[in-house]
Amino acid sequence: MHTALQVVAIIAIGYLIGSIPTANIFARLFARKDLRRVGTGNVTSTALIIHAGKLPGLLSLMGEALKTAACLAVAGLVAGELWAYLLMMVAATVGQRWSVWLGWTGGQGQTIFAVGFMILCPVSMALAGVVYGLTLLVTRRAFLSNTIFHLAAPVCLLVAWFYNPALFGLGYESWGYALTCAVLCGIFLLKHQADTDDIVRAEAWGGLSR
Repeated sequence: MHTALQVVAIIAIGYLIGSIPTANIFARLFARKDLRRVGTGNVTSTALIIHAGKLPGLLSLMGEALKTAACLAVAGLVAGELWAYLLMMVAATVGQRWSVWLGWTGGQGQTIFAVGFMILCPVSMALAGVVYGLTLLVTRRAFLSNTIFHLAAPVCLLVAWFYNPALFGLGYESWGYALTCAVLCGIFLLKHQADTDDIVRAEAWGGLSR
């Protein structure tokens, strides 16, 4: 397939898979609710836990993980090169956040972000996860911890430029992870809501306060 066609295919498929509103589907099935109409209006697994329960929230997380795995599998079939995997993640995240099925609204793309990079560069992503965990442990503030995590993650992913024993045979060493991570983190920070983040997470997971 010609490279231009590969790019178009990856963007289109990534967006469509990412735009599947997993959390809202389970909200409809389990609680007959539209997550856009309750709480903060974010269509996320965390919101689903609050408004429908832990089981549908867990199923939603699993669905998002499967979506991510499907995106990376398609990228492997279409091109099988690092640029394809990274472009697919960006397209899927855009689809998740601005879903055509939800009137150009959606979730935050956190599961796609986490699962995607855990597959592509697990050591670097685990390091970023440690930063988040330690910050949350010390501050007990979800919004602050999330902000620091998304600022630190691109720096952590620079490790994959030199060392990347990735899963499933994807062992590329590249600065492209950090660049893509910076783009995704920028998208997240633009939509991140300081006035609701800690409240929502405290209701869903307990033990957190602003």
